[in-house]
Amino acid sequence: MTNTKKNGFTLIELIVVIAIIGVLAAILVPTMIGYVKKSKRAADVSSAKDIHTQVMDLILTEDDLNDSFYYDGGNVSSAITKLDEISNHTYDLVVVAYLDGAGKTDGSGNVWTPTDAGIQDFCDALNKKSEFYSTNPDIKRKIKSKSDINGKNFNRWYVGYRKDNASTVEVWIGDGSTTTADPLKCLYAQVTRSN
Repeated sequence: MTNTKKNGFTLIELIVVIAIIGVLAAILVPTMIGYVKKSKRAADVSSAKDIHTQVMDLILTEDDLNDSFYYDGGNVSSAITKLDEISNHTYDLVVVAYLDGAGKTDGSGNVWTPTDAGIQDFCDALNKKSEFYSTNPDIKRKIKSKSDINGKNFNRWYVGYRKDNASTVEVWIGDGSTTTADPLKCLYAQVTRSN
């Protein structure tokens, strides 16, 4: 009898390798999902900062746009109560305008829309600055949101200010199931001027 050496792996060796790969995947996949969520959140905060910068550039340089932004209309009286997650106190948020960031590709609905007719001048200037024009069907530029909370994808941006402290301008985000007056999550808030 001759001794022949068999090439290949035994069934036990294959099972051990598969088990090791399974354990590594169970450890790495949740970690990678966490990193993906953090990067999406960071992208949304960056977009919110860009929106805030554009808003502030308009209201700090143009008196008529400042007056339009802080128009004392129905949106002020219908301010919504929100929770400040840092101080854990509630405050009234005046929603000035919103932007539909859904996946439309025809440009419709992808403009800043005022919550009160008195804010139209501000929204027109912001749309021009942001290069959003509802009459131009070729506009495909979106400020898309990437993150979600509890499986709800966000698709609407909001700009507003605190009723008790109008110098704090905030950028919020919401999902399609909420009304235009009910943003879900504050992404960026900053005190921008002294009273």
